[in-house]
Amino acid sequence: MGVLVLAASAVAWGQSPPAAPAADAGSPGQKLYARHCLSCHQADGYGVPNMQPAIKGGTWVRGEAKPLALFVMTGGFDSAQRKEGATAHNVMPPFRQLSDEDLAGILTYIRQKFGDGASEVTPALVAEARATLPAQ
Repeated sequence: MGVLVLAASAVAWGQSPPAAPAADAGSPGQKLYARHCLSCHQADGYGVPNMQPAIKGGTWVRGEAKPLALFVMTGGFDSAQRKEGATAHNVMPPFRQLSDEDLAGILTYIRQKFGDGASEVTPALVAEARATLPAQ
């Protein structure tokens, strides 16, 4: 209420109102997650029931970063490789086309947000994982 009164007073005296605090735009990894992952895995990391799997607390997200990078770059499992009884049936597309920096940002974001604060993923680690993939 105080800011509103201050803003109204400033306008009444011909002055510009004080600028509103900037909204938290999020980390680069969060922005990239929103662009590439959010529609399937959702903002809360719980996915879409019967369609997209949850990543919140998942072993892939909490585990070693290099296998996770490979998993994301290659599109993870295909339907034939899923464990019996899986509740999510859509297949994740490969994200190999993203840069090492972008993948590291996304992986760091999901590991810290949905993987119980797991460690950061560096672009160098993503590059190391990428080097083990067959040429396209």
